[in-house]
Amino acid sequence: MIHFNSNTILIPVDFSETSLLAIKHGAFLAQLTKGDIHLLHVINRHYESYVVIGQPVTLDTTSKMTSTVTAKLNELANNIKAEYGLNVNCIVCEGNPTSEIIKTSKEIKASLIVMGTHGYSPLEELVIGSNALKVLTKGACPVMVMSEKATKLGYTNILLPIDTSEHTKQKVNYTMELAKKFSAHVHCVGIVAHDEETKEAPMGVIMNQIKAIAKEKDVMCTTEVLTGVKNRATATVNYGQKVNADCIVIMTDQDAELSGFFLGPFSQQVIHLAKVPVIAVKPEEHPENINFSLLSGTSGF
Repeated sequence: MIHFNSNTILIPVDFSETSLLAIKHGAFLAQLTKGDIHLLHVINRHYESYVVIGQPVTLDTTSKMTSTVTAKLNELANNIKAEYGLNVNCIVCEGNPTSEIIKTSKEIKASLIVMGTHGYSPLEELVIGSNALKVLTKGACPVMVMSEKATKLGYTNILLPIDTSEHTKQKVNYTMELAKKFSAHVHCVGIVAHDEETKEAPMGVIMNQIKAIAKEKDVMCTTEVLTGVKNRATATVNYGQKVNADCIVIMTDQDAELSGFFLGPFSQQVIHLAKVPVIAVKPEEHPENINFSLLSGTSGF
């Protein structure tokens, strides 16, 4: 069972606006559990210069860059300590950003990675930044991602989309525990595609099961089933806007690529379209439930 945990939060910092916003969200989350914050900057010598909070820095030497970045990270850390009263650790290393983020998350046993979907890159800007994309699919813990539009801190209306994909129910317990921490309202929406008419009634059963779980955990939860859906991601984001959701919890679609490199189209689209933070939870793979079906009862909750 996947549990919500914000005891150890890793925040990759490239000094872009979204990474600075990620710091605010990460610190806000860590306040709940008095968790530790780890700020990580990876020096990528593939580029000849960096922009560190508005100031261009030429990579003359690794030591100069390390000194400059460490000073800026320490400044950010001191601000977090003063405002939120948290323990903050700064890490500066050199290498491939994705590899170092994943490696560091394992070394510190991170329970959550918080990062922006767009970062500073002199060469390219993708719909979902390449580093965020890789961390989402290769990381060992849940990842909260956000665009520059996700400025609101705090989560009072959490959207929980449930579809007919294999692992969709594994995020239910995680979402309920997150909602409990924030005294938030969970809006659970069942999404049935236009070619899944036979699954409408079973989806209603699933909604009732989720309401029972919410009641047991003393979490306010409302449910609704959308039918005839043509685009699950668009329907999810539009429903989130309808209920004023300020956080969305999804699963990564592990069947998108055998390599696990890419997120499935649903996950990518939701992250791209959402104006609020999205938490992507990686499925647990157990021999007894690798192929469990959404409509097979309560397995997977």
